[in-house]
Amino acid sequence: MSTLRYALLCTLHAGPLTGYEIVQRMRRPIGYYWTAQQSQIYPELARMTEDGLIDHDAAAGPGPHDRKTHRLTEAGRTELARWLTEPPQRRPPKDELVLKTYALAAADRDGMRALYRGEARKHQAQLDDYLAQQADAEARGDDDPAGPRFGAYATLRMGIAAERTMVDWCDWLVSQLGR
Repeated sequence: MSTLRYALLCTLHAGPLTGYEIVQRMRRPIGYYWTAQQSQIYPELARMTEDGLIDHDAAAGPGPHDRKTHRLTEAGRTELARWLTEPPQRRPPKDELVLKTYALAAADRDGMRALYRGEARKHQAQLDDYLAQQADAEARGDDDPAGPRFGAYATLRMGIAAERTMVDWCDWLVSQLGR
């Protein structure tokens, strides 16, 4: 099965969602670490229904199409549970900033310092957003390992660590290039 199918199963694990709600979750929070386009999601939902992994209820929608609320079937839950314990596929990371850093010696130092300062600001803004989300999550009790939202909380903690690392790395590069 494709990783998109598993991502959609992950999205539905906590309960039924409409297609619109699935697309929104695929943007935030899932989009922080795994992405899919809306044009990929709806056809995959249809195929997953055909394959018995999900089903849906339909009601009249605001436009020309029915509003479908999707949910996992028992087969979908079983497949998700099986997949979750498999080691992930190893994929090399693709990070354009790291690639540019590899060839840093070929660039203008002032331009690169400006680039790293700008990237540090972007990562700091994302870090600030994540930290606000963390405070909200902890206030709701999502940091309880026995709770149903602990996985989302753990994912958020990984995002916080990654953003802190990027801010520190960019700041370090700015200081190194200032010599």
